[in-house]
Amino acid sequence: MLVVLATALLPVFILGWWIYRKDSLRPEPLPMLFKAFLFGVGSTLVTMILVTPLQLLGLVDNQMGSVTDAVSTALFAAAIPEETAKLIMLWLFLRNNKYYDEYLDGIVYAACVGLGFAGAENVLYVVFSEDWLITGIVRALTAVPAHFAMACAMGYFYSKRHFGDRSKLTMVCILAVPIIIHWVYDALAFSEGVLPAMSVAINIMFVALIVVMYKKTMRRIAKLQKIDKARMTPPPSPYEVPPIDMTQRRYDMPLPPPPPAQQDMPQADVTQQRYDTPPPPPPPFPGGGDNNGQQA
Repeated sequence: MLVVLATALLPVFILGWWIYRKDSLRPEPLPMLFKAFLFGVGSTLVTMILVTPLQLLGLVDNQMGSVTDAVSTALFAAAIPEETAKLIMLWLFLRNNKYYDEYLDGIVYAACVGLGFAGAENVLYVVFSEDWLITGIVRALTAVPAHFAMACAMGYFYSKRHFGDRSKLTMVCILAVPIIIHWVYDALAFSEGVLPAMSVAINIMFVALIVVMYKKTMRRIAKLQKIDKARMTPPPSPYEVPPIDMTQRRYDMPLPPPPPAQQDMPQADVTQQRYDTPPPPPPPFPGGGDNNGQQA
């Protein structure tokens, strides 16, 4: 039984650890992520409550005999109640969460809620399957990553709404985009049993859908990482002076003029006396007298 449970839960914990590592700027506390995972497990009970009125209205047909029944069941028995339950639990978890301070946190917490639902669902499918190993491997490659991608889409638009995008389109996309992805996924999965002759074509579309979900998820994560990094980077100071590169000459500044050549400078002849200027008179002798020092 432990091996069966490990087979069912191993892909869940691998994806949970992967998204945790993506939140590298300000990682969320592991106890909070585990709490979000438990909220996701609880969303399975909310799903059962939500699907009951849809069954009473006749919108859920467990005996799928046509493609119409498969498409209708995929929408009303799986996509709408499951994604609505996840959103309710995500809102209950995040409404007073002081650690929800980055765009990427919305994807991280939503992914944990989605993985909690996927883990509980996977345990039920694998434990009660006749060939638990094949079921576990197939669902590890399809259903669990699909729930992860749907939750990431929900968290992406939830963060956009939470951090300022108040448009009606964003608010609708929080629930509508995961429902549409889930609807298409289950419609293809259910249609394969109704149209066995089209199984090859359906499987090709199924794989293409998984590839598209993977690429969109990676782009959404990268976009929110870029936004968070820009928010964490302080703006440049207005008083900061850019460094001057002294190794480069500023060729846009004119060069100073060269000094005059030495032969062009006039040279003073100190050996020649200037006779055009008379010499000053000698000073008088004290007490009077002639130039020979005799008194008058």
